[in-house]
Amino acid sequence: MSIVMVTLPDASYGISVRAGLIAGAGHVLPDIVDTRKVAIVTDKNVGAIYLEPLQASLREHGYEPISVTIETGEDHKTFESVQKVYDQLLAARIERSTPMIALGGGIVGDLAGFVAATILRGIPLIQMPTSLLAMVDSSVGGKTGVNHKAGKNMIGAFYQPAAVLADVESLKTLPARELRAGLAECIKHDIIMDGEGFNRLEKNVAKALSLDLEFLTSL
Repeated sequence: MSIVMVTLPDASYGISVRAGLIAGAGHVLPDIVDTRKVAIVTDKNVGAIYLEPLQASLREHGYEPISVTIETGEDHKTFESVQKVYDQLLAARIERSTPMIALGGGIVGDLAGFVAATILRGIPLIQMPTSLLAMVDSSVGGKTGVNHKAGKNMIGAFYQPAAVLADVESLKTLPARELRAGLAECIKHDIIMDGEGFNRLEKNVAKALSLDLEFLTSL
């Protein structure tokens, strides 16, 4: 497993990158949180594939998962969806120590992160991105938010996660367009960082497009 540390004055955390993190989440959580109840927020598309394996791993290791599934798409990154998550998690009597796993792409990460930042005045957030764009961008840096009629992401907060768990195996279920969108963000990062990284990606982009998990992990 590759781990990239994010070091900040008020909150430092690790970005763990490897295949199998979703189905093996129960192994990883004890290093991040010390509680038995775990909240999960996902959307219908991602949940249909990954929610059951995630819950099974958590239950196997003695955790009590509580899941909330929202509708898929930018149109549902709204206060109405936030209210739904609030209602279900408060009804389940979560506590301030209850961690929330944001299982999905950037929309889920943004919305679930905003809920985590505000419910009970803040609960631990674990980003579990399932798209390449979310892995390299929206799950990192604490950006959370929901849309308003005045514009996209007009309401939100910077709220750093306790951890980011990026399971590259989930990229196998991405549509080709979404994979390319994530690669475009990788190109931007590499241009900003140095020529070496850009050259490496340029020479190996076929490995990324063919879902070479070893290369995607290093990327």
